Amino acid sequence: MRLRRIIFLYLLIISTPFAAAQSDDAAWGEIMELWADQNDSETIPDDLAEQLLDLCENPVNINDTSYENLSLIPFLTDFQRKALCAYILQNGQLVSLNELFMISALDTNTIRMLRQVSVAEPVKDTPSSLRELLKKGHNTFVTGTKSTFPRSRGYPEDIYLGSPYRFYFKYAFKSGDRISFQLSGDKDAGEMFYFGQSGDKNLYGLDYYGYHLMLNKFGRLKKTIVGKYHLQFGQGATLWSGYAPWISGTTPLYRYNVGIRPASAFCEYGFLRGAATTIALMPEGRGDDLDLTLFYSNVDRDATASSSGDSEQTQTYQSIYQSGYHRTSNELSKKGNLNEQLYGGNLRYRNSHISAGATAYATVLDKAIEPAEYVYNHFAFRGKNNFNFGVDASYSIRNFLFFGEAAMSVNETSFLSDDAAEAMLKSDWMPLAAVVGMHTHLASNNTLSAVFRYGSPTYHNLHADLIGQGSSVANERCFLLLFKTHLPFYIHLVSSASYSYYPTLRYNVYAPSSGVDYYLDLSKEIAHNTLLEVKYRYKQSQRNRPEQTYQIETVNRQQLQATLDYRPSQQWRMLSRVVYCRFNGEEDDPKNGFLVFHEISWNGLLFSRPVTAGLRLSMFDVDDYDARIYSYERDLQYEYGVPMLMGRGMRCFVVGRYSITPRITLALKYTLSYYPDQQTVGSGYEKIEGNKRQEIKAQLRMNF
Repeated sequence: MRLRRIIFLYLLIISTPFAAAQSDDAAWGEIMELWADQNDSETIPDDLAEQLLDLCENPVNINDTSYENLSLIPFLTDFQRKALCAYILQNGQLVSLNELFMISALDTNTIRMLRQVSVAEPVKDTPSSLRELLKKGHNTFVTGTKSTFPRSRGYPEDIYLGSPYRFYFKYAFKSGDRISFQLSGDKDAGEMFYFGQSGDKNLYGLDYYGYHLMLNKFGRLKKTIVGKYHLQFGQGATLWSGYAPWISGTTPLYRYNVGIRPASAFCEYGFLRGAATTIALMPEGRGDDLDLTLFYSNVDRDATASSSGDSEQTQTYQSIYQSGYHRTSNELSKKGNLNEQLYGGNLRYRNSHISAGATAYATVLDKAIEPAEYVYNHFAFRGKNNFNFGVDASYSIRNFLFFGEAAMSVNETSFLSDDAAEAMLKSDWMPLAAVVGMHTHLASNNTLSAVFRYGSPTYHNLHADLIGQGSSVANERCFLLLFKTHLPFYIHLVSSASYSYYPTLRYNVYAPSSGVDYYLDLSKEIAHNTLLEVKYRYKQSQRNRPEQTYQIETVNRQQLQATLDYRPSQQWRMLSRVVYCRFNGEEDDPKNGFLVFHEISWNGLLFSRPVTAGLRLSMFDVDDYDARIYSYERDLQYEYGVPMLMGRGMRCFVVGRYSITPRITLALKYTLSYYPDQQTVGSGYEKIEGNKRQEIKAQLRMNF
């Protein structure tokens, strides 16, 4: 590797007197970066990005200590929530967020993130009449576009059906936490903007539209939604759609039971669409709650057709297509092929110490899913119907929280086939999923969490997301530990460890396999405006040996990262980072990856109007895909991503946001990627001739 050249250039960069400002989403960058690395994806889920953005734009009033309000903060543990409630009960409502330092259960990192997403305001009675709520609401309209150049081969070769521009819009109306309405549309680059019929598909301008109307706290109707939504109950074994908050070392192992929540404006898969409502069965003020949630969803899913099927009536589908792209004729042919209906309910009881619930629902498809036969998908779901039911509970006492959930699936695959019947004789392969865990505060600054999860190879669920290292709820047994503490010299430690075992075959792993994942994060405020953070991650997994399909090898990946965050003033910020990654297999030579970047940003006034601007220069030298490095970048709203760096080159971006008027904001971003040793950039239909790739994004936001 050419480390000397990279280090020399980096020293030239940091020798310049740079300064930088704290970005609005600085607290979330590490969360998105870890998510991308764990899930091996450059694209951040719209639900995750929009949830974090919504928290920044609509901060939670920390003085409202209701369960529904504080559960909106994904990184707050149950013990921290109760400590906050106890402090407010004893001392009254917080006057300033600085009072958070008086609560011993809140560590410095948690307070730093809370300051991004919360405010300390007096709790006021919200208007009771619909007319008052509509009058006091606010409107937001966002529209934007982006394009890449030079054009990739998909455009001059007429492979892509549409223009090389992405276009999107979102209109939202909110009145506190009582009323929410949203309408959105999106066309990705390469997709058509067309009204009419293309083949057997009816097109209505943009490729995708979304909407929802949600009402909260109207008498016994605690929450009602029509349109796109998500359902999140228990710990995710029975029913959990949308983003599931588990990221190594950054979020608690325990999940709050959110229930109904709106889906992201631009989420094109995994959401539910229909109606759902939560009804309070007990009057308010008793100290305990008994809620019933009923839901119905009807969605046309994208799906890949099987080669078999002589007619539409006998057509089956290999899999559900989840990318959301409809740029080519092949991708467009998958759009809306499979109708899915989902209906059921959840009954939940909750008081100050206990939360218990039961969930049951049915999934009905209009055509059968029949995956192509591979050695690794012998137990995959097949058929048109699936029924899931489960129970979950949590109990808190003193500094301990115990929680768990058990779920079961019933369908043709589970009980009717000969192979399934034989598997059912083995207790390990009952169609079950379960999780049990514990969280405790050993002292004010020491927390320990432990979780064990189990997923049978025969458990089937199209809408579940259980904590673990695998991509599926099924076919995994996993044990996780999470520990946080304060070391001497005011060093904050976050560490996690997990062991996973997969009893049957998986994609590219044609034998029972296992893996471990260790994560360590050390941070210290070396001055009141300077934070030094060092992270280390070791991940061991198994995969098929090259050219020896049924023999597996053990591989490991290590990554060391050091970050210096310096804020000399409220307006300026400087961020520097060095990353080293090493991948080792049993047969191949080690692969190495190296990244260094320096970022500056500033926020202030220009012509008496607020403005923010940022610049980053990155240099990287990565041997191949196994040593890839993900690096989060500041971006425009609804454009979040974590680029994967590979090869040798340089990447830089300039981003800015300017408030033209108090109600109108314009944002722009320009990105350049340069690969001096390559003749082309990208692959497949996205391949670009030359060694440069440039991207421009623009966005207009109006509040009224």
